[in-house]
Amino acid sequence: MMLRRLWAMGLVILSLTLCSTPALAEVHLYQEKPGQVTVRSQQSLQDQAQHSWQAVLFKRYINDQLEGIFLRLVGFPGQVEVLADQPLQFRVADQFPWKSNPAIDASTLMLPNNVGQYDVQPLLEHLDSDTRLVIAIPLATGLSATIEASPSVIREWREVTQFSPQA
Repeated sequence: MMLRRLWAMGLVILSLTLCSTPALAEVHLYQEKPGQVTVRSQQSLQDQAQHSWQAVLFKRYINDQLEGIFLRLVGFPGQVEVLADQPLQFRVADQFPWKSNPAIDASTLMLPNNVGQYDVQPLLEHLDSDTRLVIAIPLATGLSATIEASPSVIREWREVTQFSPQA
């Protein structure tokens, strides 16, 4: 009887521990083709209108040369149209504003109109803490979709930023 109670208590404690453990960040490394390595983080974030966005931060190396660190934001098709040739606006922990540049000429990427890709290397290389980041995405309506990246998302993005293929 006592052994059964101890066993049941052990299961309850184990269950509570597993349920309360936060999810670990996942950074994925890909060899896309010979000589091309990409490390990425993918998060699902919501904007102020409760629309879901996939935020894919990736760092790509071609023949061990850094191509860049990019943030690709993907809204739900038919719900949003991104002005991909306009810069993102960032607020870091409500302290200072920063603008990104589009990754390259948006027309050469041939991304759908619900997708924008931005060069965020200068911003991420200067973030020295896991802080809250507010991102304003320019939309064709003239408004912006505002999403918030939590400190845990920034921690994962900083992990991608710190990756080196030589390590």
